[in-house]
Amino acid sequence: MNLKTAFLLAIATSANMAPAADAATMVPASRQSNLVPVDSFRETWITDRLSIGLGFCHSDLTSSKRPKDVGHHRTFVGYVWKLEKEKQNSFVPEIKYWTAPYLRLVLTSDAIKGHTRNYNQQKHSDGTVELFGPAFFAEGLLPLCDETVFLHAGLGVVYGFADFSEVTWWKLGYASEESWIELGRPTVKTRQDHYRRIRVDDAFGWAVSAGCAWRPTPRIEIDLSLRQVWIEPDCEFGYEYSPPRGFVKHQDGDFTLNHFSAVLSCSYVF
Repeated sequence: MNLKTAFLLAIATSANMAPAADAATMVPASRQSNLVPVDSFRETWITDRLSIGLGFCHSDLTSSKRPKDVGHHRTFVGYVWKLEKEKQNSFVPEIKYWTAPYLRLVLTSDAIKGHTRNYNQQKHSDGTVELFGPAFFAEGLLPLCDETVFLHAGLGVVYGFADFSEVTWWKLGYASEESWIELGRPTVKTRQDHYRRIRVDDAFGWAVSAGCAWRPTPRIEIDLSLRQVWIEPDCEFGYEYSPPRGFVKHQDGDFTLNHFSAVLSCSYVF
């Protein structure tokens, strides 16, 4: 065997012994930096951290007092002196995210409404005030029963979008509901050139929560939460005139809409 033949044989042998190229090395370098390990991201930030569910909520006013008729002025601030307690049932969405093993954030919604009650002998109502908006809680958890049961408690903030719906006879300016009915329930205002109006501002409120969560399976969570909310939106009583005059404020006030809610929810844990 001459020298040339031996050299060619050595090259062929080394080529056959070389390992197969890694698939990743066959991807251009410009594309390798854009490849995101989706499974790794899900395992790190989503799995056993995020849950989405739906809750059944029962709410009731806990306090809604108004100043009494100081000085017998019979004005809005003293006349509408409280709200009737009104039970309210609703379905609320719930998104929960575990930022640490025993700390989670909860995003849900909050709603309450009640009928006004006036400071006079008839105790009639001028309308219904309502708040609805998002609620955000930070909750600490205490694991029990091999981490299938969790006791939790937390603090939260609530933002309520407010609205007031006046009853027809009061808005149109009639003396009482009885006189309005006797006149055939008219839909036009009296001889006055304005409507009665109550406008309620949106408001922030504070809240506390406590409850118990149970995971019968790793992916299903049943949670009972008790929440107390303190919120007092400002409001205005006035008269609505035809354009261009519009609304004219007569007096400032506020509604105390503190309320208690019990929420039973079922969530899927990703």
